[in-house]
Amino acid sequence: MKSYFKKFSIVFVMLLAVIGFGTIQDGTVANAATVGEALTAPESGWKRYDDTNSNFIRTGNWYTDGSSYAYNGSVRCAKTTNEALKFKFYGTKLRIIAAKGLGQSEKVSITIDGVSNLYSDSSSRVQYQSLEYEISGLTDSIHTVEIKSVANGYWQVDAVDINNNGNLIPYNESISLDKSSMSLKVGDSQQLTATTPAGAQVVWSSSNESIAKYDSTTGRVVAVGEGTCTITAIINDGSGISATCTVNVANKTEPTNPEPEDSYNIVNIAHAKGTNTNNPGGEVTIIFHGTADTTLSLVKTADVKDVWIGDNFTYTLVITNTGTKTAKAVVVNDPAPNHIDFNVSGVTTTQGTVDSSSTTKNIIVNVGDILPGGTVTIKIPSTVIA
Repeated sequence: MKSYFKKFSIVFVMLLAVIGFGTIQDGTVANAATVGEALTAPESGWKRYDDTNSNFIRTGNWYTDGSSYAYNGSVRCAKTTNEALKFKFYGTKLRIIAAKGLGQSEKVSITIDGVSNLYSDSSSRVQYQSLEYEISGLTDSIHTVEIKSVANGYWQVDAVDINNNGNLIPYNESISLDKSSMSLKVGDSQQLTATTPAGAQVVWSSSNESIAKYDSTTGRVVAVGEGTCTITAIINDGSGISATCTVNVANKTEPTNPEPEDSYNIVNIAHAKGTNTNNPGGEVTIIFHGTADTTLSLVKTADVKDVWIGDNFTYTLVITNTGTKTAKAVVVNDPAPNHIDFNVSGVTTTQGTVDSSSTTKNIIVNVGDILPGGTVTIKIPSTVIA
């Protein structure tokens, strides 16, 4: 019988030891600190942020208590109801770590996503790094927190613990792109720049990389194929904060009338010569395409820009005496270029006559004398041939 009680006592003591150490969850021992206890280090599954973290935003008058008992050797403290501490975090649970003692606030308000609760910093004895408040079961997303006292007395936040998969994020964190949309042709690219808080890492993605994708090396959106897609830039801190740009990609348009490979220029030069003048030449160019297209310009002009086989058009020659003396016995000689036949019977001139030796390949007009400032206009009907 004594042996039985001895064994029972040993088993009972072992069971108490296990219960005192922690609770059993899924076959492993998990820590289970409770509100009011001292918690000088984050438990398994948590990580701690000191109150000196730059992501904490304070308003009002705060001072630093350099106690070695505080987490990391110091803690920021407030004295009145005018101070507030704000921060944002990404995660599902939160713990507030602070010192408590006599004369401290009995009512500290913590508001998470607009929902407020109270906890106390007051205690009959001083205890640093005390677990003052805890909440769990939050959505796995960004949460906004504001802490302030609603009663007289000192209060503080020495540190916060967040679940391992969460993290503090800048209170005013945001991301923006310099373009909300862009239109590109296939093969083209355009710069797209994100603006973020200092030090933030950005991950880029495309809703359809067969349409457009982001080249992180060059910082440009590259158009791949016709269609519409979305380029997304997201801050890589688990917060899910992002910005988007809509990209419209169109195929490159080809010229509606590309020049055939056998196209070339038709150059037509006419000369006007008098017995006492120089021998100026008037040139006009037509782009000949065999079966289409043409451009006309310069001193000798045509009433069309493009011609095709079988087309009829008119050359116009304007001869002007710009000198100070009469031009004597002026003769105009206009040889036809390739692919052009002149209509001899249709040639007209405002002065002189068409020489009887003129043919479909060469027009000669005996203009005669042209006074200073005088102008003679000759029109030559023409036909495009193969």
